[in-house]
Amino acid sequence: MQTTKIIQIDDDFINNMANERLIKRMGIPYEITNFLDPTEALQFLDQTEENFNLILLDINMPRLNGWEFLDRYENYTKKFPIIMLTSSNDPNDLKKARRSPLLMGFYVKPLTKVMMEDILIKCGVKDPSTYTDCF
Repeated sequence: MQTTKIIQIDDDFINNMANERLIKRMGIPYEITNFLDPTEALQFLDQTEENFNLILLDINMPRLNGWEFLDRYENYTKKFPIIMLTSSNDPNDLKKARRSPLLMGFYVKPLTKVMMEDILIKCGVKDPSTYTDCF
Protein backbone atom coordinates (compact mmCIF):
# COMPACT_ATOMS: atom_id res chain seq x y z
CA MET A 1 0.00 0.00 0.00
CA GLN A 2 1.35 3.42 -0.97
CA THR A 3 2.26 5.92 1.75
CA THR A 4 -0.02 8.97 1.87
CA LYS A 5 2.15 12.07 2.25
CA ILE A 6 0.38 14.90 4.08
CA ILE A 7 1.36 18.42 5.07
CA GLN A 8 -0.56 19.94 8.00
CA ILE A 9 -0.45 23.71 8.36
CA ASP A 10 -2.10 24.68 11.63
CA ASP A 11 -0.82 26.63 14.63
CA ASP A 12 -2.68 24.28 17.00
CA PHE A 13 -0.21 21.55 17.99
CA ILE A 14 -2.88 19.53 19.85
CA ASN A 15 -5.16 19.53 16.81
CA ASN A 16 -2.29 18.35 14.60
CA MET A 17 -1.61 15.47 17.01
CA ALA A 18 -5.31 14.52 17.06
CA ASN A 19 -5.44 14.47 13.25
CA GLU A 20 -2.35 12.30 13.06
CA ARG A 21 -3.75 9.93 15.68
CA LEU A 22 -6.98 9.56 13.68
CA ILE A 23 -5.08 8.83 10.47
CA LYS A 24 -2.95 6.25 12.25
CA ARG A 25 -6.01 4.57 13.83
CA MET A 26 -7.60 4.36 10.38
CA GLY A 27 -4.68 2.22 9.27
CA ILE A 28 -3.61 4.63 6.55
CA PRO A 29 0.08 4.30 5.74
CA TYR A 30 1.10 7.93 6.15
CA GLU A 31 3.90 10.41 6.49
CA ILE A 32 2.97 13.81 7.95
CA THR A 33 5.00 16.99 7.84
CA ASN A 34 3.63 19.54 10.32
CA PHE A 35 4.00 23.31 10.23
CA LEU A 36 2.75 25.55 13.03
CA ASP A 37 3.79 28.61 10.97
CA PRO A 38 2.46 28.96 7.41
CA THR A 39 5.46 31.05 6.33
CA GLU A 40 7.73 28.10 7.16
CA ALA A 41 5.43 25.84 5.15
CA LEU A 42 5.71 28.16 2.14
CA GLN A 43 9.51 28.15 2.40
CA PHE A 44 9.50 24.36 2.58
CA LEU A 45 7.14 24.02 -0.39
CA ASP A 46 9.26 26.40 -2.42
CA GLN A 47 12.39 24.31 -1.85
CA THR A 48 11.22 20.70 -1.63
CA GLU A 49 11.58 18.14 -4.37
CA GLU A 50 9.07 15.88 -2.62
CA ASN A 51 5.52 15.27 -3.78
CA PHE A 52 2.57 15.29 -1.40
CA ASN A 53 -0.92 13.84 -1.68
CA LEU A 54 -2.57 16.47 0.45
CA ILE A 55 -2.20 19.72 2.37
CA LEU A 56 -4.50 20.32 5.35
CA LEU A 57 -4.70 24.09 5.88
CA ASP A 58 -6.21 26.08 8.75
CA ILE A 59 -7.59 29.61 8.25
CA ASN A 60 -7.01 31.37 11.55
CA MET A 61 -3.29 31.50 12.31
CA PRO A 62 -0.98 34.28 13.50
CA ARG A 63 1.47 36.00 11.12
CA LEU A 64 -0.23 34.62 8.00
CA ASN A 65 -3.75 33.24 7.76
CA GLY A 66 -4.92 30.49 5.43
CA TRP A 67 -6.23 32.93 2.81
CA GLU A 68 -2.91 34.79 2.74
CA PHE A 69 -1.12 31.44 2.44
CA LEU A 70 -3.26 30.61 -0.63
CA ASP A 71 -2.54 34.03 -2.18
CA ARG A 72 1.20 33.32 -1.99
CA TYR A 73 0.93 29.64 -2.91
CA GLU A 74 -1.00 30.53 -6.06
CA ASN A 75 2.29 31.69 -7.64
CA TYR A 76 4.08 28.40 -6.97
CA THR A 77 4.75 26.13 -9.92
CA LYS A 78 4.31 22.86 -8.06
CA LYS A 79 0.79 22.40 -6.69
CA PHE A 80 -0.65 19.83 -4.31
CA PRO A 81 -4.32 19.23 -3.36
CA ILE A 82 -5.35 21.54 -0.51
CA ILE A 83 -8.18 20.97 1.95
CA MET A 84 -9.16 23.77 4.30
CA LEU A 85 -9.66 22.24 7.75
CA THR A 86 -10.69 24.98 10.13
CA SER A 87 -12.67 25.86 13.22
CA SER A 88 -14.39 28.63 11.24
CA ASN A 89 -18.01 28.02 10.40
CA ASP A 90 -18.35 31.53 8.95
CA PRO A 91 -20.52 31.31 5.79
CA ASN A 92 -18.25 33.90 4.13
CA ASP A 93 -15.26 31.59 4.56
CA LEU A 94 -17.21 28.75 2.96
CA LYS A 95 -18.21 30.97 0.00
CA LYS A 96 -14.62 32.13 -0.43
CA ALA A 97 -13.38 28.52 -0.29
CA ARG A 98 -15.84 27.44 -2.98
CA ARG A 99 -14.50 30.19 -5.26
CA SER A 100 -10.86 29.24 -4.75
CA PRO A 101 -9.43 27.13 -7.58
CA LEU A 102 -6.69 25.94 -5.20
CA LEU A 103 -9.04 24.30 -2.68
CA MET A 104 -10.54 20.85 -3.08
CA GLY A 105 -12.69 21.07 0.03
CA PHE A 106 -13.69 22.94 3.18
CA TYR A 107 -14.23 21.09 6.46
CA VAL A 108 -14.93 22.29 9.98
CA LYS A 109 -12.84 20.75 12.77
CA PRO A 110 -12.57 18.32 14.39
CA LEU A 111 -11.45 15.92 11.67
CA THR A 112 -13.49 12.71 11.69
CA LYS A 113 -13.07 9.33 10.03
CA VAL A 114 -15.88 10.08 7.56
CA MET A 115 -14.33 13.46 6.70
CA MET A 116 -10.89 11.89 6.19
CA GLU A 117 -12.33 9.20 3.92
CA ASP A 118 -14.05 11.90 1.85
CA ILE A 119 -10.83 13.95 1.70
CA LEU A 120 -8.82 10.94 0.51
CA ILE A 121 -11.30 10.31 -2.29
CA LYS A 122 -11.28 13.98 -3.36
CA CYS A 123 -7.49 14.02 -3.42
CA GLY A 124 -7.23 10.87 -5.49
CA VAL A 125 -5.65 8.69 -2.83
CA LYS A 126 -6.42 4.97 -3.12
CA ASP A 127 -9.82 3.68 -2.03
CA PRO A 128 -10.04 4.48 1.70
CA SER A 129 -12.42 1.56 2.29
CA THR A 130 -9.34 -0.67 2.22
CA TYR A 131 -8.12 0.92 5.47
CA THR A 132 -8.85 -0.53 8.86
CA ASP A 133 -12.08 0.57 10.48
CA CYS A 134 -10.87 1.96 13.79
CA PHE A 135 -14.19 2.77 15.43
